[in-house]
Parts: sequence; C-alpha cells; structure tokens
Amino acid sequence: MIKNLFIAIAFALMLINPSISIAAESPVDVQEIFVGSETMDGDSLKYPKGKAEIRLQRVELAEGGVVPLHSHPIPLLGNVEQGTIVVKRQGMEDLTYTAGDTFIVGPKTPKHTMGNAKTDNAVVWFAAIGAKDVPILIPAEG
Repeated sequence: MIKNLFIAIAFALMLINPSISIAAESPVDVQEIFVGSETMDGDSLKYPKGKAEIRLQRVELAEGGVVPLHSHPIPLLGNVEQGTIVVKRQGMEDLTYTAGDTFIVGPKTPKHTMGNAKTDNAVVWFAAIGAKDVPILIPAEG
C-alpha cells in the first residue's frame, strides 16, 4: 500500500516537473524523448484559440508515397518510427528525417510535401494540440 502510494505521488510530481525521476525499483520507466518550442523553421509555437483538442495520427507511406503540397494551421509534433522521409518546403532546402527523428511543423512552415525517401515503408506519427474543428492539414490550392 505504501509502495503504491509512493509511486502515485512520484508520478504526480513527475507530471508537475518532468525532471523528477521515479525510483529505480519501480516497474515504470518514463523517458523524455523530445522537448521543443520552435518549428523546424525556427518559429515559436503558438496555439489557435478555441476549444482544445488533442489528436494523434499514424501516417504510413509506401515506396514512392508522397503527401501532396500542403500546410498546417496548427503545430504538429512528428516522430519517424520507421524508414526515411523527405520534407520538401517551397523555396527552402529539403529536410530528411530517419527512424527516431522528431520534428515540429507549424503554421509558418512554408507549403511542403512529405514523401518516402526509400523503398521500404515509412511510418510517421503526428501529435497535435489545436482547436476543435481546425484541420491538421490544408491541401495547397491549384
């Protein structure tokens, strides 16, 4: 009982301050993987107004798969689980991300495509905290 209470208190403290770690004897292992406050383009994160909504998406790109030219009205946190992707931004250098890489895309990121750079499938997870009814992706016109 006391051990469970200790674990619950440690977890609550960790939520308040993520730098606090859980005791070594605990079966819970929390690892901070990524922290960021700027997009891949160096823009500070800002959230839209409205009722908050959290989303998580898994995007799988087969060989030759490309998400067509688009933009994002809200910040997205991306993590490449498998494969290699290339983000091609209009008027900017291409960015390549491989398994284990994490990045942030935001509203000021130029219109871009995201494609599989290899022959094996690529898998990217995207998390977003935005406003209800605000889309994650806006296709480019034309």
